[in-house]
Amino acid sequence: MRKMLGVFAAFGVLGLATFALAAEPVYTTTGKIKSIDMLNHVVTLDDGATYKVARGVNIAKVKLGEKVRLTYTGSGATIEASAIAPAVD
Repeated sequence: MRKMLGVFAAFGVLGLATFALAAEPVYTTTGKIKSIDMLNHVVTLDDGATYKVARGVNIAKVKLGEKVRLTYTGSGATIEASAIAPAVD
C-alpha cells in the first residue's frame, strides 16, 4: 500500500510540473472598444487589434468607446481573451 501511494504521488508531481510548463503566458492590454461582434464573440480595440473572447466572458456589459482592460493568451491568429473589464485611468 505504501508503494502505491509513492507511485501516485510521483505521477501527481510529474503531472503538475508538465501542466505548469505547458501553460501559455498571460498578457494584458488596454484600449477603447472600436467594435463588438456579438455573434462571433469578438471585440476590436481602437488600435485595430482583434480579440476572440472566451464564451464564459460577458461582452454584453461593455460599450463602444469604453476604455477596457483585456486579459488574454496566445499570439497571432490564436489570441483569446479570458477577461474584459473597464479600465481604471
